[in-house]
Amino acid sequence: MEGTSPGPGQARRERRAVALALYTVLAWSTVATAFKLALRHGDVFELVFFATLVSALTLAGLGAAQGRLRACLDFSRRDLVGLLNPVAYYLVLLAAYDRLAAQQALALNYTWVLVLAGLSVPFLRQPFSRKLAAALLLGYVGVWIIASGGRLTTFSGIDPAGVALALLSTLIWAGAWILNTRSAGDPLAGLTRQFLLGALVSGVIWLATGAGFSAPAFAGAAYLGVMEMGLSFFTWLLALRLTRQASRVTVLVFLSPVLSLLWIHLVLGEPGRLPTWIGMGMILAGVALSRRAGPPDAS
Repeated sequence: MEGTSPGPGQARRERRAVALALYTVLAWSTVATAFKLALRHGDVFELVFFATLVSALTLAGLGAAQGRLRACLDFSRRDLVGLLNPVAYYLVLLAAYDRLAAQQALALNYTWVLVLAGLSVPFLRQPFSRKLAAALLLGYVGVWIIASGGRLTTFSGIDPAGVALALLSTLIWAGAWILNTRSAGDPLAGLTRQFLLGALVSGVIWLATGAGFSAPAFAGAAYLGVMEMGLSFFTWLLALRLTRQASRVTVLVFLSPVLSLLWIHLVLGEPGRLPTWIGMGMILAGVALSRRAGPPDAS
């Protein structure tokens, strides 16, 4: 039957899509470790500014290479979303990583998928299904296990402010994503403009706070600007464009937190904590269930 299998050209595109997605997931899996290493040498304001600046320049360079630089500089009021992501999001997220163990901050931040699914009910008029309710319950029981260190009735041994910051970062990110759904323009150009604005604002904050500068911190920020924000976004977007079945690509995202926990243990030397693994497992199960509940696709 015609159309049941892809031709050689499409098969090559699918292989490229998977390869690009795997590269992106591998890059993202190193970010939690990079956050903690960079925070040893610089403060939050310094890291956010330089990471955002490097990311903005990377994205602008990619746009220029594709002949889309003019679109990348065509600012509008919609680009004020850049005040949320990257500025507010990374300020809050890095503050959380500064207070928590990397594995705890990573697991709590991964609930952004659940927050997005929940916020999509009132703001994107998505139905609130039983599957979504079960996903949220499952995920946030996992959050409770991580935050309580497995004790369930107490938060001893973990910074409550760090937990609050990690969860707040998910709300900021999901809010920015929902606002971006209202923009139908070129996603690469739009993100470039938001990061250029973010670099300007975070630079002002960096100067106003009197935060310092160090070469090791800049190196860490540059890595984050490329691997977390700039090049990785481009390769992920390209993977989604190459494939005919986005689910083949997006399912690979589930590898990222597991690999992240591995790097955290091997590089940072954090011992694996049973409550973190149990909580992360419940969060990932909730995320998987929320995807089965239907839109939105947060890829």
